[in-house]
Amino acid sequence: MLRLTATLFNYHLICSRKSWLHHHGIRMEQESEAVAMGKLLDESSYGREKKQISVEAESPQGVPLVGLIDRANLRDGVLHETKKGRACEEAHIWQLRFYLWLLTLNGVRRANDGTFTGQLDYPTLRRTETVVLTAEHEQQLAQWTTELRQVLQQPTPPPRISQRKFCRKCAFEELCYG
Repeated sequence: MLRLTATLFNYHLICSRKSWLHHHGIRMEQESEAVAMGKLLDESSYGREKKQISVEAESPQGVPLVGLIDRANLRDGVLHETKKGRACEEAHIWQLRFYLWLLTLNGVRRANDGTFTGQLDYPTLRRTETVVLTAEHEQQLAQWTTELRQVLQQPTPPPRISQRKFCRKCAFEELCYG
């Protein structure tokens, strides 16, 4: 059964081809220095506060969704996602909204005001971004879930994107342009 993960969702927002390749078992991340640095940063940052949370839900269209939140301060109602840099910041924001959506789909609410927020943490930049989820965001997430599902069910990968400058930092760059 097709399960959409936050990673697939993030990849889809950056490049549908990348999401398709990853979903079909083609993994290039182990070869990427940038990915290794990002994992090291994630493991070494916020060590005492690290409390990963796995969340599963079902989209309004019945698609299983899965997310692994980097860390959460549930008492304060804040989900955290740690990222190395801002090159894909829009995808990072939507990945965090995806996590907030999973909580909403599960009916999880805070006791005092009912809402959770997200915080993108960029430790190397010493910067944070607050992320919220609105009804419009939920509609967009549902739409992208349908799109992603269609992409992943195709027999062949989508064409590579034409933004070669962006692709130079991607783990799949050699596969697409090699």
